[in-house]
Amino acid sequence: MIPKRRGIFDGDHAAFRDSVRRFIATEVAPNVDAWRDANETPRSVVAAAGEAGFLGTAVPEEFGGGGVEDFGFLAVLIEETIAAGATGLAVLWALQAGVAIPFLLDQAAAADKQRWLPGLSSGRLVAIPAPATLSGVIAARVADALLVPTDHGRVALVALDQPGVTITPTKPYLAGRDAGMADVTLGDTVTDADFASTGALHRDLDLWFAVLALASARTALALAVEYVHARKVFGRPLAEFENTRFRLAELWAEIAGQTAFVDSCVHARSVGALDLADAAAACLNAGRVCERAVDQSLQLHGGYGYMREYPISHAFADARFLQVLASAYSNPRETLASSVALNSMSLL
Repeated sequence: MIPKRRGIFDGDHAAFRDSVRRFIATEVAPNVDAWRDANETPRSVVAAAGEAGFLGTAVPEEFGGGGVEDFGFLAVLIEETIAAGATGLAVLWALQAGVAIPFLLDQAAAADKQRWLPGLSSGRLVAIPAPATLSGVIAARVADALLVPTDHGRVALVALDQPGVTITPTKPYLAGRDAGMADVTLGDTVTDADFASTGALHRDLDLWFAVLALASARTALALAVEYVHARKVFGRPLAEFENTRFRLAELWAEIAGQTAFVDSCVHARSVGALDLADAAAACLNAGRVCERAVDQSLQLHGGYGYMREYPISHAFADARFLQVLASAYSNPRETLASSVALNSMSLL
């Protein structure tokens, strides 16, 4: 369901996608159901991804990374992980490799970079941004550190291996159960580093939630196409009915159009040219396309779509999970209203 020609990808990305698919087939797909049952993401899969070189592609070689300033590789990893049904794990990739690592590269002092970046690139360490409430923090059960918004408009890097930190696993949700979510209480902890709060953090959060949402939309569309070819009604495949064909055609067009915009944002981020407004617009519109995609796919499955034996039921719930999670980190409508929507000159 990915358009055949996407300008941000070349032969290197195709080879990388093949490697990711092999990794997903051996390390992720066979274990997703068990992770959902356990309501966790194990550290072992993060370490395996780091060892394969998937988490540090954009990290300079001096810190153990690939030294390639191209976030298209991370987009590939997220897309393939979502396609395998491991939405919670895909969010972890996005928050660590797409948000926390770039933030530390841009903001941290040399000593802090040396302390954290080699471990984050190799998957030996896990660090992610946390929502301000510290409630339902992705991968909190396995995280070594959090980037935490403070009351003074700054961002604190807090190591979790110190007295006073309490990690309380959340009750299992219907969706995102492989995310290893937990509530975090910091108590009287010591901050490892303190950074000026910049729009870059919210920009990157919006960008990667857009990538996650679009990957979820493509997965839902692929599941719908597979189902309508296999399902027969009155002796004919559901795919032959005009209503089915047109609904899927319209959905494909929406996804293709939004893919072009989000891909341009990923490229802009790679070259340091992505602004807050474009990232917010990508997040807002990709979320809406994802919502329509999972709704349409579920409807085309009929009653079967509500059965947990069918992947669309998980994709539907996970899409809602992504929307709720994104809203805990950012408000793209507020960003757009503040930066461009109320400025008539910006509309041209």
